[in-house]
Amino acid sequence: MIGPIKFLAGVLAFAGVAASQAPVTDGQTFAILVGVSEFQHLPREQWLQYAHADAETFARFFKSPRGGGLPAENVVLMTNKDATTQAVRKAFDTVRGRAGNKDTIIVMIAGHGAVESAGDRAAYILTNDSDPQDMKKTALPMGEIQTFIGEGLTKVARIMVFVDVCRAGNIGSISNAAVNGVVEKLGDSEGEILGLMASRPREVSYEGPEYGGGHGAFSYFLLKALSGEADKDGDKIITASEVIDYVQQNVKDATRDRQHPREFGTLDNATVMADANKPGIDLSR
Repeated sequence: MIGPIKFLAGVLAFAGVAASQAPVTDGQTFAILVGVSEFQHLPREQWLQYAHADAETFARFFKSPRGGGLPAENVVLMTNKDATTQAVRKAFDTVRGRAGNKDTIIVMIAGHGAVESAGDRAAYILTNDSDPQDMKKTALPMGEIQTFIGEGLTKVARIMVFVDVCRAGNIGSISNAAVNGVVEKLGDSEGEILGLMASRPREVSYEGPEYGGGHGAFSYFLLKALSGEADKDGDKIITASEVIDYVQQNVKDATRDRQHPREFGTLDNATVMADANKPGIDLSR
C-alpha cells in the first residue's frame, strides 16, 4: 500500500516534475482523523452537525487508491463519543511510536476550539468529554499538538495538518475567535510540514447540507481538491500547490467571502497529494 507521498517517485515523470524538485520517501503514511459534533458538557443547541462526517469521509478517501490506499491499521478515526481527550492523546502516542523517519503523518481535526477568557489565554480543542468550565483538565491543549508536531518532525519525513476548529456556533461565553491564530503557530516547527486551517484568525468556518450533503465548507472542498477537482493542468496528479489554490478559492466563493482558508508550513509546492488516475470515492454535490 502507498500513501499520499510514497508514490512520488513513480508519478513525478508523468507529472512533468523533476525528481529533485520534490522529496521522495519509501515510508508509510499514518492518518489521525478527529471529528466531534456531539459534546457531553454542551447543550444540544451548541453541538455541531457535520464535523464527524468530515472525519469519516477523510477516512474513506485515504483508504481509497486515489488517497494512497492506507491500510486500516494506519488510519485512526475518532468521532463523537469515541473522540475523548484520552483517546486522542493515545492516538498521538501510538502513531508517534509506530512512525519512522521515512513516514508521513496526516492529522485532521474538525470540531469546536476555545480560548480561555482569563489567565494565560491558552487555546484548546474541545473533545467529546471536554468541560468548557474546566478546559485545563478536560480539553486538549493546542500546545500538545504543537509538541506532537515538533517531536514528530524530528523522526518522520513530513507531517500534514488540516484543522477546522473554529466552526460557527455559539458555545456560550467561550470565544473561539482567536484559535486560528494559535493554529498558525504549528507551522513554526522545523521540518517538512503542510498546514491548512479552515479560516483566518478572527473568522469562523461554516458547515451545512449545501456542502456535499453535509460537511464543513473547508473539509468538503479539500476532499474535492484531493479527489481530482484541483487538477489545474489536467495531468491527473494533484500537487500541494493545486490543493491550496483550489481550497482557498472555492471556500471563499462558496461562503460569499466570509471564510478564507490559510496555509502554513514548508512543504514543497510540487509534492504530490493524490493520484487521480486511481479510483477514489464518490462525493455528493
